[in-house]
Amino acid sequence: MDPIFNKQPKQKKHIEVCETLLRQGETELHSHITEKALACYKQEPKPQQVDAVCSLIRGNNTFVLAGTGFGKTRISEMYFRLFEKKLKAVVLVLNPLDALGDNQVLEKKQAGFTAINLTQMKFDKKVASKIIDGAFNFVYLSPEVFLNSSLFREVYYDAVFQSRLATIVIDEAQMIYSWGLVASGKAKKSSSHGRTEDVAVFRPSYGELAAQLNATEGVPLLLLSATCRPKAVSSILENLKLSEDNVVFVRAELTRPEIRILRLPMHHSLKSGHDIIPIIEQQSTPNSIVVPTLVYSGQRNSTFQIMKNVNKARGTPGAEYNPRSTLIRRYHANTGDFAKEDAVKSFTSGKFPYIACTMALGLGQNWKRIRKVVHMGRADPSNICQMIGRCGRDGKPGLAILFMEKNRRNGKNSADDFLNVREQTNDNRMDALAITPVCLRIAFSLDNL
Repeated sequence: MDPIFNKQPKQKKHIEVCETLLRQGETELHSHITEKALACYKQEPKPQQVDAVCSLIRGNNTFVLAGTGFGKTRISEMYFRLFEKKLKAVVLVLNPLDALGDNQVLEKKQAGFTAINLTQMKFDKKVASKIIDGAFNFVYLSPEVFLNSSLFREVYYDAVFQSRLATIVIDEAQMIYSWGLVASGKAKKSSSHGRTEDVAVFRPSYGELAAQLNATEGVPLLLLSATCRPKAVSSILENLKLSEDNVVFVRAELTRPEIRILRLPMHHSLKSGHDIIPIIEQQSTPNSIVVPTLVYSGQRNSTFQIMKNVNKARGTPGAEYNPRSTLIRRYHANTGDFAKEDAVKSFTSGKFPYIACTMALGLGQNWKRIRKVVHMGRADPSNICQMIGRCGRDGKPGLAILFMEKNRRNGKNSADDFLNVREQTNDNRMDALAITPVCLRIAFSLDNL
């Protein structure tokens, strides 16, 4: 029998789907969820999506491990639709970035749900009252608001709100592991972590998530991640004070067969970024038909150099200083809020084809138009996997180009350097990806085992 159905439903202390569904067996429940999803989305749901919804119905904490573009965010929607409207169910979603919440709120509204992204600036008593009253189906917020806002704490522990809470979603759950590396000081010793500057902003209160999450009686957690090695999964569960016995794991394909991955050796320094010039479209190609592309760099300062090189290749030197460029703009953690918002909106609407960025851009965003992702330099395979997963999200072919230095100082630069390696450190994983003769799709798959 499926392990999802081996676990007994918890005592009723919170909102639940109707008794009829709770009494259904495995096959019957699967059929019901599939039929309802088919009616709503006009396409049959993936078996793993249905498995995850079944697990939540049974009151189980659920960890979904599936590649980018799989449709993980749809799971909470499918689960929400099973509740009667009069119950005013609420799904709480923890996001690592405010910008990600804005993007997902827009998607939810377009799908017919009510949703809000709670930021410190937008959150007041009027909004708090509406949340308690069940005015919003989906409530998005950052860990800082979740843990540190006294007003949200009032909402969270309100008896009426607790009675409406259907599930708490932890989106991009792998970030908990990254925050842990920073908080423990291990990141300082890792070259791979330092090479991706915006991968994990220090969250000093990340370790306090568990106490507040576990304060809800019987409300299942839904953890979502596209890249999570067993070591990271164990760390996340430990942080959240969960044992593997109390979590149902739903696993789907982590690789993306529609993305072609090319690894190219670098002939110039990483700092110069000159290797990107030969792959830029010819000057005769209008900006309006240039392939929508994200160019990722590990350092914020490098994004400007990429803009410079792209403009040089396109015959528009100096245009990197134009904030309204119709060719390329940049995005990183320290870009001004207005510039970030403008860049995202303008790129989404097709006003320019290139963004030079760090990992601060695109986390969890479901952009359909991106066809190509370029990454400059060696980095942690998990982070690279996240970044290249942002192209081809409409199911059509995508291209990922990875520029790798031939040699890294104090690193491993040939297969022979790995002969006596016994520990799978992040630095070893980074160097292995740069020199392995194995198919990169297989290499990424093995990295998650």
